[in-house]
Amino acid sequence: MGLLYPRRIEVRRAKSVAGNTDAIGLTGYSGQVVTTDPTNAQGEMVIAAKVPASIQAAQTGRKKDNALPGDAVFAPTWRIYIPKRALAQGAVRDRDIVVDDEGYRYEVGQNYWNVLGYQLICIRLEA
Repeated sequence: MGLLYPRRIEVRRAKSVAGNTDAIGLTGYSGQVVTTDPTNAQGEMVIAAKVPASIQAAQTGRKKDNALPGDAVFAPTWRIYIPKRALAQGAVRDRDIVVDDEGYRYEVGQNYWNVLGYQLICIRLEA
């Protein structure tokens, strides 16, 4: 583990059964489900594992519609930095899931690539 990128993450992409069948009309649910079993077509597919990263809390977030001025921010954002050598450009997409070395899950809201690598702006998912 390096000084700049002390954490390890895994990048996952939700699988969907949509388009896997020629059925039209009344079909089963084809959205995201909880399972992460790689043999299950509806789980999450691992895109990259053991990726070095830096995870930092960002100051931005959202206030609930009925929040008072002193209320805490709801759903703060997190910035995940990944070095250029760890993942190729285009490897991460919006709505991908990042799982860190502590088991926290993040959903990528925006991915940004520059000469240093990725900056992912994420929201931590709740169990």
